[in-house]
Amino acid sequence: MAFITDEDYDVQAQSDVLKLLDGSDNKHRLRQAEKYAIGEINKRLAGRYDMANVLNKTGDDRDAYIVMITIDIAIYHLYSQKAPRQIPEYRQIRYDTALEFLRDAGTGSNPTDLPPIPPEDYTGEVRIKSLYKPNNHKY
Repeated sequence: MAFITDEDYDVQAQSDVLKLLDGSDNKHRLRQAEKYAIGEINKRLAGRYDMANVLNKTGDDRDAYIVMITIDIAIYHLYSQKAPRQIPEYRQIRYDTALEFLRDAGTGSNPTDLPPIPPEDYTGEVRIKSLYKPNNHKY
């Protein structure tokens, strides 16, 4: 089962608008926009949070805010492909808000309740160096 379902769009977009933006019978463009949105979210948050755990959930187990911003980003990508100069202002605002959240959460300046990366999976690159070589191990 996919992370985003067709029913998730009912709250944020009208079905006739989605049909106009997608234009295909099998919702190919919509599914591709979802992949782009999930990829964008994953790239921005995967360094700090366990996104495999977040994005593999289904139904009511999913994080509602991540579902919402995934849909916002996907619809924005559909508008960008179909009518890049006619994106509604509210869609641009929702997209910008989603990117701001992702940027802040990814850097850690905006705390969130997403599950952190398990310590055994984290491979940080912290190196402690000194200009001077150790002399009898007194620093």
